[in-house]
Amino acid sequence: MVRKPGERSTRRQFLRQAALGGVLLGGWKMAAAAQLRALRVGRYQQGVRLVFDLDRRLSAAPVIHSVGEVLHIELPGIEHGLHRPVVPALDPLQGGAEMNESAAGLVLRLPLREAVRWRSFSLGPDGRAAHRLVLDLMPLATTAVESSRRQPVARAGRPIVVCLDPGHGGHDPGAIGAQGTREKDVVLDVGLSLAQLIRSTPGMRLVMTRNTDCYVPLMDRMHLGLEQRADLFVSIHADAFPERAVRGSTVWALSATGASNAAARWLAKTQNAADPLLGDVQSGIHDPMLNAVLINMTQTAAMNSAAAAAAVMIRGLAGVEDLHNAAVQHANFVVLRAPEVPSMLVETAFISNPEEEQRLRDPDFRQLLARTMHDAVVAHFVKVPPADSAWSATRHVLRKEENLADVARRYGLSVEALRLANHLPRGEGQPGVPLHVPIMGA
Repeated sequence: MVRKPGERSTRRQFLRQAALGGVLLGGWKMAAAAQLRALRVGRYQQGVRLVFDLDRRLSAAPVIHSVGEVLHIELPGIEHGLHRPVVPALDPLQGGAEMNESAAGLVLRLPLREAVRWRSFSLGPDGRAAHRLVLDLMPLATTAVESSRRQPVARAGRPIVVCLDPGHGGHDPGAIGAQGTREKDVVLDVGLSLAQLIRSTPGMRLVMTRNTDCYVPLMDRMHLGLEQRADLFVSIHADAFPERAVRGSTVWALSATGASNAAARWLAKTQNAADPLLGDVQSGIHDPMLNAVLINMTQTAAMNSAAAAAAVMIRGLAGVEDLHNAAVQHANFVVLRAPEVPSMLVETAFISNPEEEQRLRDPDFRQLLARTMHDAVVAHFVKVPPADSAWSATRHVLRKEENLADVARRYGLSVEALRLANHLPRGEGQPGVPLHVPIMGA
């Protein structure tokens, strides 16, 4: 394949990323060899997904790198494979493949039509399939489009996707207050109220991890946001702490530097422990994607976006509830780890605090929490609407004869959302002040 001169940097970027991925995913503990039973290939988003069906999990991470126009996928510890794997010509794949055994395992060679970025992760048995290694290949041209999503444009496009994740559910009640209030019930009610508000917002599309009292594994919640290409993932909780006096709202985001403090580590551990299948993830064996993701460039962009959205959420919650922490906190919650998905976890209040439990039992307070969270979500996208979405941003200069309610009504948002988007204090704005306002798609 002949490349244009301007494509050299793209190729070098691809080579650097592939080499980095190979380094990041090394060092797994050796275990018994696995057997490859099948290779499935299909379209996924704007690229392709390869699923390797195995009889057991890999004993070591795959090593992926490029040689010319061929992607090499080394699968350590596999003794037997498919002699003639069928790989169709799906962008960015040229079609066809070569698989050989090596001293370390199997090597699959895939001819490419263009440079790609890649993401790999493993899945355990789920009743429908055995162990799987999943490899997603996305054209770098798609990445360039994605990286420009925050630049506002005034044109129609796709709806903004918001994924809501009411915590716990089913056999997992979450935290339980002294009066028997269950976290799973409180956060589902808040989530359903918030969902109704998002559905009524022009140019927004809602995704929910659960809308009934059912249990959804943490990894499934995370992957739903990823599969739906959510612009924002919001996990809703009302947790507990050993000290009953602890109270207030907290907003959490993922951080490459680890937990904010010891309390953050404790809380993340208790939340992650709600899923009994996560032992391998925490040991770094089950899911290589989760280990590499924190220093992946696209994940860094998502974390920055999540931190910005979380800061708006904190300012909104400060108006209706005490803040346990006035700044965005960081911890390694599993549900926040999806690459490319800005994700936050909102602790609405501590159900272990008797006063806050009583407030959480009040339907009016839960509705207030939902409205406040909706205002914060809207305000975030007023400030940074995805460039390929149905929203765009413009400026409105406040006139002498106008008040904030007039402006909010004109542009279809609440006064509080307008305040949050423009970091305005209480009271009326000053004439002549330029305000960020949205143009919402239908």
